[in-house]
Amino acid sequence: MNRRLQAAAIPPLGNAASVTSVLSSRMLRLIALAIAFVATTIAADWPLFLGNATRNAIAPNPVPPPLDVEWTYEAPGGIDSSAIVVSGVVYFGEMDGRFHALELETGKRKWVYQANLGVPASGCVLGKTVFFGDEEGYFHAVDIETGEARWVKQTGAEILSSPNCLADGVLVGSYDASLYNFDPKTGEIKWRYETEDRVHCSPAVGGGRTFVTGCDGKLRIIDVANGEEVSQIELGDYIAATPVLVGDRIYVGSFGNEVLCIDWKKGEVLWRYHHPTSAQPFYSSPLIAQGKAVLGGRDKRIHAIDIETGELVWEFLTKSRVDSSPVLAGEVVYVGSNDGNLYALNLADGSLLWEFAAGGDIVASPAITGNRLLIGSRDGVLYCLRSNAGS
Repeated sequence: MNRRLQAAAIPPLGNAASVTSVLSSRMLRLIALAIAFVATTIAADWPLFLGNATRNAIAPNPVPPPLDVEWTYEAPGGIDSSAIVVSGVVYFGEMDGRFHALELETGKRKWVYQANLGVPASGCVLGKTVFFGDEEGYFHAVDIETGEARWVKQTGAEILSSPNCLADGVLVGSYDASLYNFDPKTGEIKWRYETEDRVHCSPAVGGGRTFVTGCDGKLRIIDVANGEEVSQIELGDYIAATPVLVGDRIYVGSFGNEVLCIDWKKGEVLWRYHHPTSAQPFYSSPLIAQGKAVLGGRDKRIHAIDIETGELVWEFLTKSRVDSSPVLAGEVVYVGSNDGNLYALNLADGSLLWEFAAGGDIVASPAITGNRLLIGSRDGVLYCLRSNAGS
């Protein structure tokens, strides 16, 4: 600092009270800055797939690249499941049926629970219980302290849906063409809503409604309290992606090679996006931020679409299909690809900021907590990556 400016900022020594006042003011500002910095790095929870009940995956704080590997954890059966994080514990499923709980700080195993078959989707945590489904159609409620089952219930087919935990219920889809609401304490079915085909998506929730898409090509709006249908909207094509709720709009990609924006209150499709040159399905769920819908496609691209016009804003080409759903942290979009890379892109223009090479396909979506990012790969490794920017 310039010594003259520094000296000019301090009153004459004869005014001791003023000196004390200025120094105290400076100390308070420094403390406030320190608290603000710590607040951005303390791990916030990421308690379900895509971080929140509406499924719009926006982290509460920036995580600027580059990221360094802090620890890795071996899961040799392969990882399709996106990690969740609650109170310093990481939970994820493995494709050999094991479900893991790890310490966030160290990556050390807390417990492992064995399900019937593979666990391809995320869980969700409510109170002292983590809930998840498996490929044999069983839905598990496991004590987060002991790793022991509280209850297990069977649906009619495999569960590839990530549950949504409510205050008094747990919603999950099944390939038996149903959406279930389980009582979190007992496992009893509070209600069951039957669609016309398999329910692959993870239900989004907001305003006392749950929003479900499925292989019957329809968006269904269901009252969470009683399981009664409020309305349904014909979308026209098979949908495996999870719908994202933002206000009166739902955004979702389809296997009809398009992305749709729906006004669910009016029951209208506002626009349908098709890439100008490629025609491939969308399995990835969109991220909605700053006037853009960003998602991956099986055409190897990451697409950014104007949410008012449905027109392409920018695209980024990877080396394989992109089933991973993107997550936003600050101005950075993080998303994986089946080419084995995790990409960090600038939200504004899609420019590449950084990339990380895992050992296998990445179909999972990132989970962000504090200044850490967790991502699993089909190489059988869960990676904990940490941003050291500003530290």
